[in-house]
Amino acid sequence: MKKIIITLVIAFLASIVIGAVPTYLFYAPSQLEMSELFPLAVRPMPEMSFILPGTLALFILWILSFDKMGINNFKSGAITGLWYGILIFTFFDFTLLGLTKLYSLEFALTDILMSGVIGILQGGVIGWSLGRFS
Repeated sequence: MKKIIITLVIAFLASIVIGAVPTYLFYAPSQLEMSELFPLAVRPMPEMSFILPGTLALFILWILSFDKMGINNFKSGAITGLWYGILIFTFFDFTLLGLTKLYSLEFALTDILMSGVIGILQGGVIGWSLGRFS
């Protein structure tokens, strides 16, 4: 249990650093644009009281499943993180495209690719931490 908690803290802190550039360059401008187009449906700034528990839930899922799969180094974590990032956000983005008209296919594809790249780093950190603190 100790390695899970340590990995959760490390992954959460690392994701703040890992996500800073994509957020600044892509997600924040897109959020503002969507909030102007759909002011009653999209917030101009994300509501962190919802984002944080969602992020923690996703990291717990990743950490527990990586641990069960025996992932215990940066390389195997990065490879698995790539697949998790791409597949989870393919589900998320295409489901939202099917349910709403809030954003474009171009946005969804960009988000999926960026989530794969972010997943490489997050997965690598999780794999490293699980190996380091086992």
